[in-house]
Amino acid sequence: MLDRMVEKARQQEVFSREDTPTERRVLAAFLYHAGLSYRRIEPFVDRSYEAIRQWFHRLKHLFEPDCQPRQEVAVDETKIEIDGEEYYVWAAVDCETLEVLAVDVSPGRSSLDALLFLKEVLKQCRGRPLVRADRGPWYDWPLERLDCDYERETWGNRSLIEAWFGLFKYRTRRFWHRFPYRSTASSTRSWLRAFAALHNASL
Repeated sequence: MLDRMVEKARQQEVFSREDTPTERRVLAAFLYHAGLSYRRIEPFVDRSYEAIRQWFHRLKHLFEPDCQPRQEVAVDETKIEIDGEEYYVWAAVDCETLEVLAVDVSPGRSSLDALLFLKEVLKQCRGRPLVRADRGPWYDWPLERLDCDYERETWGNRSLIEAWFGLFKYRTRRFWHRFPYRSTASSTRSWLRAFAALHNASL
């Protein structure tokens, strides 16, 4: 797992310099993904809080799910707080592989937000997978507009996306249910992509 991420980081030149070994940077990111704070990781890698934060965010470039045939995908969204404002995190997983296919952040939860997100999800799918979503009305028009095969449920395979959100919420409890001070939608999106990349690498 660690070796694969190190190899990918080197191939894609995620880190511009090798003043700190890539192995150490990726290890720090995995420790953070697992629940340690940047400051608690400092003694393990002998680098600053800010350096570790930047390493983690650089791994967003490794969030590149392959476009391939998929049978079922599950989508969901959850509310978060960013700098005192409410936002929504969207995510989708492959129900067979548990791979995260897409993540995004939006200030609202409208049908347009759902449409834009579902379009991103379908870009990672060859063919037309069955889409599993809850009964939120914001999914009604987009699913019809995109001519998706879908099932609306709050149980079954759709619970797989809730399991991923469980991991996400467990990790963000360290932030007291909001992203760190002075976060933005853009920095939160970067954080999510890095978090998803590390999740996929651990499968």
